[in-house]
Amino acid sequence: MTFRSRLTLAFSLLIAAVLIAVCTFVYFQAKDFTHRQFFQRLYERGLITGQLFLERDELSAKSMDKVRQKYLNKLNEEVLTVYNSDLQPRFLLDSSNAGAPTQLLEQIRKDKYVEFWEGDRQVVGFFYHDNEGNFFIIASAKDATGLEKLANLKNAMIFSVLGSLLLVLTLGYFLSQQVLRPIREIVSEVNKIRASNLHLRVKGRSSKDEIAELTQTFNQMLERLELSFEMQKSFIANASHELRNPLTAISGEIEVALLKDRSVPEYKTSLQTLQNETNRLQKLTSDLITLAQTGFDEQEIQRESVRLDELLLEVKQELESPQTGNSRIRLHLENLPDFPEKLTVPGNRNLLKIALQNILENALKFSDQAPVAVTFSYQNSGISITVKDSGIGIPAEEISYVFQPFYRAQNARSRQGTGIGLSLTDKIMKLHHGQITIESHQHKGTTVTVKFKS
Repeated sequence: MTFRSRLTLAFSLLIAAVLIAVCTFVYFQAKDFTHRQFFQRLYERGLITGQLFLERDELSAKSMDKVRQKYLNKLNEEVLTVYNSDLQPRFLLDSSNAGAPTQLLEQIRKDKYVEFWEGDRQVVGFFYHDNEGNFFIIASAKDATGLEKLANLKNAMIFSVLGSLLLVLTLGYFLSQQVLRPIREIVSEVNKIRASNLHLRVKGRSSKDEIAELTQTFNQMLERLELSFEMQKSFIANASHELRNPLTAISGEIEVALLKDRSVPEYKTSLQTLQNETNRLQKLTSDLITLAQTGFDEQEIQRESVRLDELLLEVKQELESPQTGNSRIRLHLENLPDFPEKLTVPGNRNLLKIALQNILENALKFSDQAPVAVTFSYQNSGISITVKDSGIGIPAEEISYVFQPFYRAQNARSRQGTGIGLSLTDKIMKLHHGQITIESHQHKGTTVTVKFKS
């Protein structure tokens, strides 16, 4: 069953349920009112009958007939009986049955007034006091007119509900068609979008309703998908290019070395070149794998409490190891809190270490042997790490591109690197809800600041 059919059916059933409930309530209210009115009518007729019977001796025969014709028009199967205090019938109107259950008369004596059903007949009995004595009056009849009206009312309501339901089904079908038209248009437009034309968008709606919100959300999803596809294409193209360079260099160096026999120094030089290209390839491969891993959902990243000051000291020590020959990092600690727990952040230690290494390695590489100033500070808003060098700097027009994978500024292409470091660092910071900013002036140096919320 289609959503349109389900919507129409649900709408029709709801309307039908409301109509049936209303009609049922009206019918039973009318039924109760009709029966109550007929009981009252029987009581009034019995009362008039008693008065006429008891005052009969004061009326002429002609007057008595006129009163009976005016007030005592016979009801359907009507029985009117008056009993004296000895429970003997004193007046009987149009009935051959002059007896009455003693139990009923005793109940009337006790309660003064009773009313009940006897099959499809309604019966009223009441106690009547007169100067001639105490009497019991019983009136009963069948409300044929009232029952007929109730039957007509019930039939009218049944046909009204069925007719209304048919009308609601018809109108609901066309109404649902109008309501679902925007969704069908969206489905039609979405079916035209393929991987080859992700630039297409669903036509926006001028109204500010749920359909417009759905359209906006879907277009935002398409924008993310298009960006993801473009980044994937760029990543594959750049990765292929970057991997091809060291492999080509290694292959060429081997071919040159094998052209003829060479001296030991020449072989050492060739092997050194191969070693450098192999190291470059290894670093590039490692960066590519890490960059791909940081594209995972942040919920999949294993997290722990990481002391950022200790992690920064660890990275500093590794970069200043005797193997690297670097001892140019000047670390400054400012505004440290009284409680060390405030220097911890939830995150992945390995990824955070890679981010800090990339920043410090870039600063050391582009600072032209000048010292690099690292400031670790704590404020109420969180932890801030600032790395400042006095190197070649980044051209102002290229700062906005440095976080793109494989992008390298024009003045940095002569330096060894893969162009992945800052892109990887940016992704790691986003995974940890941190922020990285770069301020740079060409020939004056670069300042990189990372911030973590406490």
